[in-house]
Amino acid sequence: MRARYHRLSPLDRMLLSIEDVRTPTHIGALLVLEGPPLLDAAGHLRLEEIRFRLERRLRRVPVLRKVLYQPGLLLGPPLWVDDAAFAMERHLLHAEIPAPGGEAQLLRLVENLLSKLLDRSKPLWELWFLTGLESGRLAMLVKLHHSIADGKAALRIFSELFDLTPDAADPEEEPWLPRPSPSHGQLFVDNLAMKGAALARAVKRLTHPVALACSVASAGRTLMRTLRESQRAPRTSLNAPVGVSRRLAVMRMGLAEARDVAHARGAKINDVMLALIAGGSRELLLHRGELVEGVALIASVAVSLRSTTDAGEIGNRTGQLLVPLPLDLPDPEACLEAIAASTRKMKKKELATSSEHLIACVSMSGLFRLLARRQHTMNLFESDLEGPPVPLFMFGARILEVVIANNLGGTVGLSFAILSYAGQLNLSVCADAERFPDLEALAAGMERSWAQLSRRHEPVGEGPSLVVP
Repeated sequence: MRARYHRLSPLDRMLLSIEDVRTPTHIGALLVLEGPPLLDAAGHLRLEEIRFRLERRLRRVPVLRKVLYQPGLLLGPPLWVDDAAFAMERHLLHAEIPAPGGEAQLLRLVENLLSKLLDRSKPLWELWFLTGLESGRLAMLVKLHHSIADGKAALRIFSELFDLTPDAADPEEEPWLPRPSPSHGQLFVDNLAMKGAALARAVKRLTHPVALACSVASAGRTLMRTLRESQRAPRTSLNAPVGVSRRLAVMRMGLAEARDVAHARGAKINDVMLALIAGGSRELLLHRGELVEGVALIASVAVSLRSTTDAGEIGNRTGQLLVPLPLDLPDPEACLEAIAASTRKMKKKELATSSEHLIACVSMSGLFRLLARRQHTMNLFESDLEGPPVPLFMFGARILEVVIANNLGGTVGLSFAILSYAGQLNLSVCADAERFPDLEALAAGMERSWAQLSRRHEPVGEGPSLVVP
């Protein structure tokens, strides 16, 4: 017997269980688009037409019409079912950017929208069109709950809604009929099938004692390594229980230039980004009068565990690496060299897979929320995603750039996200507003580190590459 329904994994369920007003667990993506193709002759957003055309494309991504269903006792974990009351107007929304419509005003509006939890009575996503941006452009904020998809899967989901050419035709209109939710009896049988399959796997392992012993030993080593790592994160002002409000900042650079900087030093692009984060964090702590000598922050770096065959599946297949960021190296070159040496030593697949399994076990024990508030394993979050290498379009409007906003949670009030898109690399910062009123100091340190690594000599702070509202 096989399970027939899309149940949430332990990791997906953990992302739901820890969510509260201080810890929204949705992914945010801010897109800037050309305005004219989406506006009428009077300059107003063609909202109803956009809703109609976008709904045609939802057949490519059925999960966007599914709602969370919590079954009762003995019926197994939560699952996704078709939303019989699905209405596009509940998901495609509109807001006006305050005057004068600059990027600072845009980011403040996005900060406010991102702080609001998604309504679990409907499919867990929203798409906000934001008008009033200067230079005739539009902005679009995508909110997707992390329990539906990790970053890589989310990119795949929403790429299905966009086009590779400005004149691409819409799919033909097809009626959509929601499938009825499974009955209690069906869920009970399905749950038995899952339990039976798990029992069969356990019995099979017992018949291979050598493999079982190796697995137990590997789990023991993972636990010991995790416990050792948990003592490494230094105590700084960066870590405290997060609040409700957020601040965003964006740093922009050319992808080719970042690649050249990395390859010239035998490093990866993400090593360069971590070096910029280290430089910014050093500047911030010095600004606060804290010591950096002998301090190495621990960055929890997200690692995708997806293979090429499951790249389009929903849910989360993500682990983590705990990467030390030395703050006592004022020279960005030396800092980058140290970070690259650390990441080269790490066996990503083994460490990341182990951490995913450990998180799943802890989340099932009901201790994750408590541990998140008391953890001393990490100081900040970081993730990097490879986006489309060519421009995408939405109903003829070119998507000019994309910025990702990462989650915060527990005592981690500082999160970084890197995304490449059409030759541009954006490094965004999401911070707890109460804990980081001095985010400008971090941004200035990142800019200074990049200027030195890229051999630039213009004054720090000039140009539009860095925006902190």
